[in-house]
Amino acid sequence: AAEEARQKEEAAVASANEAKRQEAQAVAAAEEALAKEEAAVTALEEAKAKEEAAKVAEAPFKAAQDELEAALADLKKQEDEYNGKIEDCKKRSEEGGVVTRNKAKNELAQLLAEDPLPLRRAKITLEAAKKKAERARAPFEEATKIATAAREASDEAASQATAARENADKEAAQATAAREAADEAQRQATAAREASDAAAEEARQAREAADAAAEEARQAREAADAAAEEA
Repeated sequence: AAEEARQKEEAAVASANEAKRQEAQAVAAAEEALAKEEAAVTALEEAKAKEEAAKVAEAPFKAAQDELEAALADLKKQEDEYNGKIEDCKKRSEEGGVVTRNKAKNELAQLLAEDPLPLRRAKITLEAAKKKAERARAPFEEATKIATAAREASDEAASQATAARENADKEAAQATAAREAADEAQRQATAAREASDAAAEEARQAREAADAAAEEARQAREAADAAAEEA
């Protein structure tokens, strides 16, 4: 029983040492994951700052382009309204009574008499300015796209690093729990071995006491036998 207790204790010690080794590895992995997460977060902040700087640099060019596009849209609206009135007058000049048709023809004549040149020139000027604004904005817009893509990649990397760190923390906690359980098992095995050793020692002492008592009885018997023979 004592030998079996010693073997169990040795096995428990080995398990505890292995658990400590695994715990140390898990803790080191968790610390490494934390460092990577912190680096990823720092990179993300830098990427956000670069993206914001790119947007600020692009902003005035974007605003100029937006303003020209709005002016072109307004001009097109005026052009569409003008063409719509012409089409309406043409339609009304061919339908209804004589008075209605003549009125429509007069309106059509007035519309056609208007000089469309200023509207056309304004449109040409705005379209040219819009193309120029697009060319001026292009490198800044591209820089913003690149910075945004970099920020999105950094965001994803930071998310993955956080997930890896959380998983490493979980594994470290599990390894610590396993090590604590192994320590407790070792403690119990040591206590069992010590109890077994104590029981063995107690049995040895009892056997020695019994042997001594037996020897004393033998000597007493021999003395009694000798005394009987003398008598």
